[in-house]
Amino acid sequence: MLYDFYKILEISRSASMEDIKKAYRLKAKLVHPDINNSPKANEVFAIVSEAYETLTDEKTRYLYDIKLDKIETEKATAERKKQYYGSSIKNDSYPNGIHPNYQSEWSSLNNYIYKEKTDEHYYKKSPWLYNLFFACGILIGFIIIIVMIVGTIRNYWPSPFVLISISGIILVREGWKGIMGKKNFLSKVFKVFRK
Repeated sequence: MLYDFYKILEISRSASMEDIKKAYRLKAKLVHPDINNSPKANEVFAIVSEAYETLTDEKTRYLYDIKLDKIETEKATAERKKQYYGSSIKNDSYPNGIHPNYQSEWSSLNNYIYKEKTDEHYYKKSPWLYNLFFACGILIGFIIIIVMIVGTIRNYWPSPFVLISISGIILVREGWKGIMGKKNFLSKVFKVFRK
């Protein structure tokens, strides 16, 4: 399977050696098996390393560029044939057994390794820290509300400053939703008060 190493390293075809090295270092930091615990990290890192080795050697890069241009030309030709003859004609296949979506395998690997972490992931990793984060948000929200209301009542600042307490209300609401969204001890306690 031939990958587009330029897309993998997220660089242009005219990238300099420095650009290639910089892009490789950034990618390697994300996909290296010692850092990334994904089961396919070894496979992805091998592809990224192959991209680096191919693009940093001038002779290999030149040959790779020729091969990539040939594949893109064949792909464009096949697309033209497909549009002209329709999809029922056998000539619309890609020559030399090259799959039309030679990037699709890389995309699936890339999506697999860069899975976005959800709240559920952070909660499972450290439930007390997760809940502490939301509890701190609630506390800060209450402090903002109280300071704004008391300061306005005692005429420390003009009455429009009470509107700043809206940010405190938002913090309290979001913190409450965060704590109530997960099944834990605090959510059970708060549910009793909510009923």
